[in-house]
Amino acid sequence: MIKRLLWLALLPMSAQAADDFARQWPLQLSQADAGAYRVTLDAPVYAAAYWRDLRDVRVIDADGRPVASAVYAADTPVSAPLRTVELQWFALPAAATSADDDLSVVVERDARGRLLSIRNAIAGSIGAADPIWLVDLGDDASRLRALSVDWADPDATLDLGYRLEGSDDLRGWQVLDPQVRLLQLNNQGRALRNNRIKVHSDLRYLRLVPLQRAGAPALGGLRGELADVRDSGDWQWQELQAETGGNGKDGYLYRLQGRLPVQRLDVRMPANSAVSWTVSTGDPDRPAADDRTPQWRPLIRGWNAWSLSEGGTQQYSAPLETSGVISDRQWRLQAEPGAAPAQAPLLRLGYRPGSVVFLAQGRAPYLLVAGSANVTETQAALDPMLDALRARNGREWQPAIAALGEGTVRAGDVAYQPARPPRDWKNLLLWAVLVLGALLVAGFAFSLIRSGRKDGTDTQP
Repeated sequence: MIKRLLWLALLPMSAQAADDFARQWPLQLSQADAGAYRVTLDAPVYAAAYWRDLRDVRVIDADGRPVASAVYAADTPVSAPLRTVELQWFALPAAATSADDDLSVVVERDARGRLLSIRNAIAGSIGAADPIWLVDLGDDASRLRALSVDWADPDATLDLGYRLEGSDDLRGWQVLDPQVRLLQLNNQGRALRNNRIKVHSDLRYLRLVPLQRAGAPALGGLRGELADVRDSGDWQWQELQAETGGNGKDGYLYRLQGRLPVQRLDVRMPANSAVSWTVSTGDPDRPAADDRTPQWRPLIRGWNAWSLSEGGTQQYSAPLETSGVISDRQWRLQAEPGAAPAQAPLLRLGYRPGSVVFLAQGRAPYLLVAGSANVTETQAALDPMLDALRARNGREWQPAIAALGEGTVRAGDVAYQPARPPRDWKNLLLWAVLVLGALLVAGFAFSLIRSGRKDGTDTQP
């Protein structure tokens, strides 16, 4: 019996089977011989994933072995090459920057705020002192990256200083750059020029205020360098119906299946409605003190959304851009007091899906798997390889496309249950050896006692 216990204690214990995943999708490769592939994730994959960072979204080969793969967020919209446009500008006398001056009486604007004319700009005063140059960027304010100054005399020698300021209303001005140097020198057929001013602002109106009294030649024109953002347009939308809520302080509650990377919000309300909303998010990762109700985090306050029916056409307010990616599962809409719509609004959440890049290791076909509470290790570091390939083949290079097939259940809900912590077999083995030693000592002592008793009986007359 003791030998059997010792054999069981020393027997190596086999580890539990490798952690499995809740769901799986077959992958259809666009090219059979590509070394790297990229598959775009859809909403069911996000719904199946357990971890917020999608560490449990993997690719495996036909033998069930994992291949090198990594999850990437949607590509940030890239800027197209800068384009140069002529800007609308006006000359102001230097007195227009005094503290008592009100530019509402200096300029004439239309209903959209576009400058039409400068009413008190006197041509004679401009020649006497260096003027202020006022620029109206209009709708291009957020895209401006730099200003370029063109002088009427391209051969003039100058070294001038300006202060760059910005405003949204032509009243309050912010200093964007306290000293801008504009340089133009010529010597023996060679020219040294610095007429470009970098701009880091999205304010609509800019002005260049001279730091010197006089000396600037006439301005020939101002050009702007604009960066146009290319939006890939691959926005996906999830529409959610309110689970609970109404006119009370708790508002309308919504639940999202999966941790989608939400970056836009929209609501659909009954026709001819206008409501100011407070939007909050919650998640089981952030429970409140009672461990049941979510801990709400305000996302936006005073978001005005509307719906208007006019001439048989339904019009809605524009979607709201979030300040970052929101991956919480619970959402709440609270209307301002007394302004709740007649029925619960439809909440629409917009996101740009991420992707998985994987290498064609092992045997095809490949499967994408997702959903495991027991995945802890990080995924393969593919960034150095992808950066090198893009540097070699161009910035727009991408791995070959792989498409998701129809998803099926793999391990199911059991994959979301955290595994029991592994037993400390060293301690168990130590205790087994100690117990075995104690049993051996006890057996040896018992044997001695029996032997002594037997010897005493045999020596009696």
